[in-house]
Amino acid sequence: MQRVIIAVALGLVAAAAASAAATAQTAQSHTDAAGCSESGPLPNQIRCFIDAAQSAGDVGLCDSAYDFAVRFNCISLYAERSADPAPCERIPIRNNRMLLLRDSCIAGVAAATRSPQLCEQVQLAVVRDGCFLTQVVEFDGAAELCARITKTAVKELCFAPPADPK
Repeated sequence: MQRVIIAVALGLVAAAAASAAATAQTAQSHTDAAGCSESGPLPNQIRCFIDAAQSAGDVGLCDSAYDFAVRFNCISLYAERSADPAPCERIPIRNNRMLLLRDSCIAGVAAATRSPQLCEQVQLAVVRDGCFLTQVVEFDGAAELCARITKTAVKELCFAPPADPK
């Protein structure tokens, strides 16, 4: 009987130690972005950096990504998942391409949160029009949002009745 109790106690200690080690390893991999650049293909790196940033509650961890595509995706996903467009401001506007990326980030937050008012923050008309169109077509937003679209062809598309589902 005493041997059974000792064996059970040792088993519980071993299980607790293994659980603690697994928890520490998981916490380290999700809060430490140090090894993310070496985590394989870009999708794996993006996943690693976004997990680390979200676990730490710090979008700044995205900045440590060497590859710009990883940084941009990490920042954009962080913004969408936190339902806050503020992280998009971390994308520097050095030219129209960078402005396009920042605006796409904001439009992504607008789509993720179904918040058409965020579309107003988008500077480039082509992205802003798409942002409003997405709110109406994808999320059954109010048709009044179509009036905010500047490009005529996009506005007409927005006001068009839905296709007949056949």
